[in-house]
This record gives sequence, structure tokens and C-alpha cells, in this order.
Amino acid sequence: MNPWPQRIREEAHLLNPAFTCLTLISACAGFMEKSSRPIPFALTFMVLPIALHKQTRDTLPHTTRTSVPAWLQCNAEARIGFYDRLMALRPYTREALHYGLASNWLEAVDSGNIACVAPHSLIDRAIRQLSGDAKDCISRARFLGKWFAVTPSASTIMALWGVRP
Repeated sequence: MNPWPQRIREEAHLLNPAFTCLTLISACAGFMEKSSRPIPFALTFMVLPIALHKQTRDTLPHTTRTSVPAWLQCNAEARIGFYDRLMALRPYTREALHYGLASNWLEAVDSGNIACVAPHSLIDRAIRQLSGDAKDCISRARFLGKWFAVTPSASTIMALWGVRP
């Protein structure tokens, strides 16, 4: 990842730490809302490659009653290029995590799991100020958190997407 002054303008705008952090916070909040426990650290790296990828984001189910395995069976194309996106976005996920931890919006707890400590009002206000794809990314990230929370384990989710913790 290039230092800020050397980043391509589009990269700096689309993958800035505030936006990517808000995406992670939204997923963490959704996970905690559904399960009352923090999101496993490894799953935070899956949020950006899914939520920021329009083709995948647009095909996600609208309810957590659709299981991850069932959805992936019907949408196998979502796995195509997923590993490459995950690896390409890994530095931005790290940067977002650092930003969230430094801002006291995220907290590392329980063996490295990540808890959202940002007030829901802050998240909701930030979402209201967004529009279009940016708003969709954040709201679908919240869904991802809830969806991941109803799946038995992080390693199961990762295996279904073709990656290992």
C-alpha cells in the first residue's frame, strides 16, 4: 500500500480509513446486535471484499434466514476472485482497524475479537449522511455482520468462501 501522498486519487477517496472503518464498524455492530458477542478478528478481513464488491453486494440475501452455504451454492460466482480481493484489501482492512482502534470506535477483546464500541447513534448519523453506493456498502456490511453471526464459526464461513484463517 502506498503512502497517502503517493496514492492514486480514486484509491484515496474510495478506500480512505474513515470510510473503510465505518464499513467495519457497521459489520461489527451487526454481528454484536445478532449474537451479543464481538466479531472474530479473522472475519473482519472478509467484510471489505464482500461489501465493496458491487456484484457480490447486490446479490446478497436480504434476510439472515438464507444461510451462507445455501446462498453460496446459488451464487458460486461470488467466490470467483474473492481470495484476490481479500488479499488486495487486506492492507486497507488493517488500516481501517487501526483507525477504529485509535478512534475508540472499535476495541480488541476476548482473545483478539473485535467489538464495536461506537454508539449506534454515531453509526446511524454517518449512514444518513451517505448516499448511493457508499450508503449501500455500509448497510450491507451491517447485514454481513448479522449474517456471519448466525453461522456456527468463523472457520466455517471462511472455508465456505475458500479461504483459511
